[in-house]
Amino acid sequence: MCEKSAKKPCRFGRIKPSGPPALRLAIPAGLVVATVIGIALQAAPVFPHNTMNAWLRALLIGVCVAPAAITLVWTVVVDRSTIPGALPQPEHSVECTWYDQAAKDSFHLLLAGTGLGAALTSFWLPPMVSWTLIAVFAFAALAFAVSYLIRRES
Repeated sequence: MCEKSAKKPCRFGRIKPSGPPALRLAIPAGLVVATVIGIALQAAPVFPHNTMNAWLRALLIGVCVAPAAITLVWTVVVDRSTIPGALPQPEHSVECTWYDQAAKDSFHLLLAGTGLGAALTSFWLPPMVSWTLIAVFAFAALAFAVSYLIRRES
C-alpha cells in the first residue's frame, strides 16, 4: 500500500514521519475495540435475551461499530504531517472561518428564536412549551457566559 521511503507519503498518513502506515495499526486495533464494545453491549440488560443468539448479536453490534472504532483509532495514532494535502494549521483555514461565523450566527438565532418563541407560546400554547423554550434559552445563555469567562481568564 505504501512504499518504505518517507519521500512518498501514504494516502492515509503514517504513525510517525518515517513510521508504518497508520491504517496498519488502526484497522486491527479498531476491530478489537469494536469486538469489545459488541461483547459488552450484547451482555447489557437493555436487549431481550431471547431474540437471537448472543454471539450473533455481539457480531452485529461489532460490525456496526467497527467503522467508527477504526476511524477513532486512526485519528489518535496518525501523524498529521504525513497526510498528503493536510493543512499545517487547519484552524487558520477558510472553512474554519466559515464554521466560526456559522456558529456565531446560529447561537444568536437560537437566543432570538427561543426568547421570542417563549414569549409567543406563553399566550397560545400550553405552559410546558413556554417553559421548555425558556430552559433552552437559559442553558444557551449560561453556556455562553461560562465560555466567555473562561476565555477572558486565559
